[in-house]
Amino acid sequence: MAVTRNDVAKAAGVSPGVVSYVLNSGPRPVSPAARQRVLDAVETLGYKPDGLARSLRTGQTNTFGLILPDASNPFFAELALAIEDSAYAAGKSVLVCNSADDTARERTYLSTLLEKRVDGIILVSTSGEEDLADVLNQGIPIVTMDRYRAHTPVSTVRFDNRHAGYAATQHLISHGHSRISFIGGPGSAPVSDERLDGYEQAMAAAPVKTSVVHGAPFTFLGGYDAIRALLDQDGQPSGVVCSSDVQAVGVAAALSEQGLRIPEDLALISIDGTGLAAYTHPPLTSVAQPITRMAQLAVESVLRRGSETHTTLEGELVIRRSCGCHGHA
Repeated sequence: MAVTRNDVAKAAGVSPGVVSYVLNSGPRPVSPAARQRVLDAVETLGYKPDGLARSLRTGQTNTFGLILPDASNPFFAELALAIEDSAYAAGKSVLVCNSADDTARERTYLSTLLEKRVDGIILVSTSGEEDLADVLNQGIPIVTMDRYRAHTPVSTVRFDNRHAGYAATQHLISHGHSRISFIGGPGSAPVSDERLDGYEQAMAAAPVKTSVVHGAPFTFLGGYDAIRALLDQDGQPSGVVCSSDVQAVGVAAALSEQGLRIPEDLALISIDGTGLAAYTHPPLTSVAQPITRMAQLAVESVLRRGSETHTTLEGELVIRRSCGCHGHA
């Protein structure tokens, strides 16, 4: 039989109310001696407070909901870990939901998190067009990341995708490349569109240039298929900018099958900067997103409850060997 608060009170020689004051740090003071007796009884009896009862009493569950579009993507896996670390430091746990880039599944998870009365939601939307009215009407703080709705009154933590696309492309141009292809995301994904804008801005300023754009899923296979399609066209690119690290890994695999070397035959650079990038062969030059800082800002935004904020962070160009900078690790 489960140990109850009354059992703890009896063992400590105090009232059940005093046990409650000790475990909840108030609202009334408890003498040091009585407090110690309660804590000793809790440890001896192995008492576990009823979390559900506490949440009903306080109106808080100490839980956040996190919805990701693809938990298998190393970027989102690292983001989830960073959010969990920041939430844990704030005394919160995180329920992670994977929408698998399915808008219906995303809506279901939003409803489920509301039913569970989470204290806040961090959303990386599949389309950036999710209706958040129910969340707002219930007063649940929510912050959107990466993909976002431009006109919904919720906090945002964003990465400067245009700057990343520009920086990646400009770096290849600085190496003397003029035929540079861009592997973007699927369809009209806002993230990919912004990175493409940056690429096109850099290419427009290049003295001599030939650009080819190919859309692909943000997956290993997406990059693999995209570079094979580009190689089948007239004129092999001398450099490729990928919208994600996972695409770049797929590109590297396809080039290896074709007997092409990176960077000697084709320079490669990507955007995201996950830990994966350092362990490819050769190591991958990438514009790294500040994942830890983005996670901290998202958690802080949810904790503020009701204070709408908007933050955009720039990435850092992490130079390794895939771009042709052989002097770097």
